[in-house]
Amino acid sequence: MSYYTAEEFKEFLNLFTEEEYSYKLFFKLLFFTGMRLGEALALTWKDIDFIQGYIMVSKSIYYYKNEPYMGTPKNATSIRKIYIHQALIDELKEWREKQSFLLGKYEKDFEGIQIYQDSADSLTKYNIDNMKRNVDKRRGRELKKIRIHDFRHSHASYLINNNIEPMKLSKRLGHASITTTLDTYSHLYPDTQKSVASIFDDFE
Repeated sequence: MSYYTAEEFKEFLNLFTEEEYSYKLFFKLLFFTGMRLGEALALTWKDIDFIQGYIMVSKSIYYYKNEPYMGTPKNATSIRKIYIHQALIDELKEWREKQSFLLGKYEKDFEGIQIYQDSADSLTKYNIDNMKRNVDKRRGRELKKIRIHDFRHSHASYLINNNIEPMKLSKRLGHASITTTLDTYSHLYPDTQKSVASIFDDFE
């Protein structure tokens, strides 16, 4: 497993040009929500509740013989609400207005289009893969290369470092059980054995 720290992710974002904003936004969503690739690609404006401040994950895009198919997420617990911070909400609102200006006259169902689109074509897994390869070529030696799925791990790592409880992390990531979360990320949690033992110091 590899992941970006907050500082490394900021450095990664700085590699995008202004014309590549839709891709930059895509990777922001991965880092800030921990969504799987297919879940993120399936997002439309109908899935975002700006008043309550969450993204509803209820579908995912899968690929079979290079063709995309819309389906349900990985498991039942993957259908979930992911609450997002205010700065991301504000950025999405601002982008939505700009996107409406760019695409509104071409789209009848504006609420149903992919949130990253800046043209008539939506982003695909292959677009993302190609952009990631191009952006990786721009990084300096000090910034490591990670996989697209590792942005999900980056999200989890950041929350763990900020003392998020395993159960809350499991629900946010849409894992089938907390066992999956602990099996995947237990090595990132600090060793608590000494603190457990110290509980008994005042017993006598």
